[in-house]
Amino acid sequence: MCGILLISCSKEEAKSSEVSWDESPTLVREVVITDHGKKGNFVFRIGDNGKLGFAEYGPFIAGEEQKYMWHFWGEPDTLKQPFKVVGISKKTNESITIFEVSTNNSLVPHLGADHHIPSTMTLPRSGKWRLEVYFGEELFGNIIVNVEEKK
Repeated sequence: MCGILLISCSKEEAKSSEVSWDESPTLVREVVITDHGKKGNFVFRIGDNGKLGFAEYGPFIAGEEQKYMWHFWGEPDTLKQPFKVVGISKKTNESITIFEVSTNNSLVPHLGADHHIPSTMTLPRSGKWRLEVYFGEELFGNIIVNVEEKK
């Protein structure tokens, strides 16, 4: 005799059990950053699905605005939808919209990506944050970052 065991849980419980809070990987390349030959690192943070990432122009510092250049690979119909980044704190489970573009009518390829969007983002507190990326109402992917304490 065989039986089937069904286990039920809410969407939130299922989602939180699947989330890894390991910081997302980066590609780092040394580049010349001044006319005088000074070198620095170009850092590109990679999303969980391999279809998104952003160039970092400095680390996330709690409460400080910083520039980030998002890059995306995917279907034009998806990438032309409104774009939103929601930050979720590991410590507090706080969820805030940290960047949003309501009109996104055309694709802007850049450095091999199908589309890119410049942004400035600020996260209010230090610790790990999951940046959930949405095109329209659909979750496109996420990136886990570590936000440093302001010095």
